[in-house]
Amino acid sequence: MSYDYEGNIHSAIFHRRLNRFVAEVELDGKMVLAHVKNTGRLPELLVEGALCYLQESKSLVRKTKYDLLTIEYMGNLVNLDSQVSNKVVQRAFEQGLIEGWEGIDRIENEVSVGNSRLDLRVQKGERILYVEVKGVNLVLPGGHARFPDAPTQRGTKHLRELIQLVQQGYQAMVLFLIMREDAVDFAPNGKMDPAFAEAFYEARDSGVDIRIYDTKILPASVCFHNPVPLAGRENRM
Repeated sequence: MSYDYEGNIHSAIFHRRLNRFVAEVELDGKMVLAHVKNTGRLPELLVEGALCYLQESKSLVRKTKYDLLTIEYMGNLVNLDSQVSNKVVQRAFEQGLIEGWEGIDRIENEVSVGNSRLDLRVQKGERILYVEVKGVNLVLPGGHARFPDAPTQRGTKHLRELIQLVQQGYQAMVLFLIMREDAVDFAPNGKMDPAFAEAFYEARDSGVDIRIYDTKILPASVCFHNPVPLAGRENRM
């Protein structure tokens, strides 16, 4: 199952990140501005001289004509579009690719829960599942995927809400979608955000379903791929 981007896709050379949302890239020998669809820090990925791929916008009023979609790192493509992970996971549910949730009856996105919103609500018969999706870009040397790459109070809040839903009798899942193919395991990034790591293991021990998958990335598509194991606590970095 793949999500395919529409429109013109161009190869370019990454030059520098001007701020959280804008990067300067070289396209056909000229410097142009591209929208960075990811607010993560990404220092190991956004490196001068890296091959990247842009989607040309159809908007006539935008300040940036292009979106930065993917970048090459150590021979692998990494998708940087933080908005696409939810779409990929929703299609995976719809196509029966999530074990235990094949043949669902209904799926909704952006559902209100408490004082915030969760990504998906899935129904299969009498069962109701709330899902929070987290896109993962950071993979450390040796293939160790980690989330988050910057402190995330919002992510910790979502885990706490999933715990409360389980306590109320619902089913809940957090699905980490690794937006690259070179990960051998996954763990919460306790060095970056101890509070998130603590909430992660509390959620797991409370009955929140933890799922981790990687993806095959092409310049213009993201393909839902294989499960990735959770590293033991003694092996997390």
